[in-house]
Amino acid sequence: MDLNVDRVKVLYVVGVLLGVAAAFYFGFRLLEDLSPTTTSAVLVLGFLVFLFAGLYVETEILDTVFYALGAGSYVVFVFYAISKFDLGDGGVFVLLAGSSGLFIALGYASSEGVLEIERRTAAVGVVAVVVLGLALLGFDATGAQPTHTAEFEDEVEIPDLPGEAVVGEVTAENPFVLSRTAKMPNYGACLYTPEKRMANVRVRDGSPGDVLLGGGESRTSELTVGAVDFYDIDQETEELYEGLRGRETVPVEQANECPEGSDEVKLVVVSDGEAIPPIRGR
Repeated sequence: MDLNVDRVKVLYVVGVLLGVAAAFYFGFRLLEDLSPTTTSAVLVLGFLVFLFAGLYVETEILDTVFYALGAGSYVVFVFYAISKFDLGDGGVFVLLAGSSGLFIALGYASSEGVLEIERRTAAVGVVAVVVLGLALLGFDATGAQPTHTAEFEDEVEIPDLPGEAVVGEVTAENPFVLSRTAKMPNYGACLYTPEKRMANVRVRDGSPGDVLLGGGESRTSELTVGAVDFYDIDQETEELYEGLRGRETVPVEQANECPEGSDEVKLVVVSDGEAIPPIRGR
């Protein structure tokens, strides 16, 4: 059995794999505050840098390595764009088909010698693309980040089961010219009947989390509390808690944290559900 291995090729392969892994890490983890548009553009620029670098070097195996790194950067871009942007089935198809056509065209051009350019031109291409990428990163880094504003009702009507009550709304706004990923805040609440109980605040049109906003775009979501939080569901009759019986509305307040107790019936909304102290029973 011939166990001879080309050690040089192994090292190159490992280098390419690590380079592609670095591109994945950059795209999905490294700079979360960057605009997804900027990250996508930088991945494409990385593809161009490696393409020009492959055209610059004269060593055959090195140009193959650079082409492989460029292809890896582009593949990461494709996966990143599909995962971050709502392209729809048609958009995904166009992206994949267009990318396939691009690489087939590049392969044909390379076999026909169309891609052969002077080393100086290739070097200028590398420098120009790197400068463009750094300028884009700098522009993005100094850009404004998304902001959040919330407004709450003075009081809410006690809903019937299995309904819900709208306690307010939260608006995420992107003042930057490029897209931004806005992290929607979590909200929680404590219901005082006057006995203290935890209540769940939900986003009506989706779960709290990351929301992609285009340049200058804003998104408003209603904050709701389910009817189940107003009723003693441990009872077979599913009656309102004793302090709520005979009432039609409950006052709403906003606070940084839930008070230890209250002599009045009210619903206190806090900006972070994790800040609500644990409740012993309902």
